[in-house]
Amino acid sequence: MTRALAFFMLSLTLFSAGPVRAEQDDMNLLFTAQEWQAKGNLEAARRAVQEALALEPQNAFARIRLAQIDAASGQLQAALGGLSEVLRFDPDNLLALLWRAHVSLADGKPADAAASYGRVLELDPANGWANLGVAACLLAQGQAKQAVAPLSKAQGLAGEDADLHLALGDTFLRMGLPANARMELERSLELNPRGVRTLVLAGEAYLKMGLEGLAMNAWRQALALDPACDPARFDLLFALGRQAGRAMAEDRQDEAVRTWRTMLSYDPLNPEALGALRGLK
Repeated sequence: MTRALAFFMLSLTLFSAGPVRAEQDDMNLLFTAQEWQAKGNLEAARRAVQEALALEPQNAFARIRLAQIDAASGQLQAALGGLSEVLRFDPDNLLALLWRAHVSLADGKPADAAASYGRVLELDPANGWANLGVAACLLAQGQAKQAVAPLSKAQGLAGEDADLHLALGDTFLRMGLPANARMELERSLELNPRGVRTLVLAGEAYLKMGLEGLAMNAWRQALALDPACDPARFDLLFALGRQAGRAMAEDRQDEAVRTWRTMLSYDPLNPEALGALRGLK
């Protein structure tokens, strides 16, 4: 579950907690931080949040944002410390509780995470992320059957939240339920057609269902949106390599050559394709 939990932390919609009381300058810096984080520049995001905190040191939302960046950077203890500080002054801050749960889960402490998710659900029973979090805690403790009910509830609450559908799809995929994953991931793509991570996971779900053509189309779309998406490139090259191998085994050499050349268009130094083409000369 490690990879799934890391994604679960990163994919949460950061501004889902509602309006934040802060000066305009603070908010501009926080939106700047979100933009830097979306681009993968966590240090620039951190600097922007720290500037916001310099303007308003008691801004709880900025403190939570800093904890989110700490978590995304792998600094889980720093993130937990920052969230605990927010909760010391505001014990029912839903976003802080939710993120303390996410980080605790990623830190390998599902019991602590479950307590925080439980408190969120006491305050907000219709919180889909907390229901999914409870399910993730149960899965992390090997209680797959018990996770079914909160998973189903999270599905029913996902509504128009593309990120929550994505997280559900990710969870189902890692549970070995590709058909369930496909349903959630396709719903996420309906809401956000440019979701690169969603396209990567949808391709993986399709491949597990034997739908190789759909899988490859999903990975091509992901690479068209983000040419630097290594997971999509890796998956697509793997599938193309299998196609080339089948073509050679069935004495369709011309098709194999075309497929290897296609591989080189995505990865000019691909050793499998280069070696195969050299072997034909």
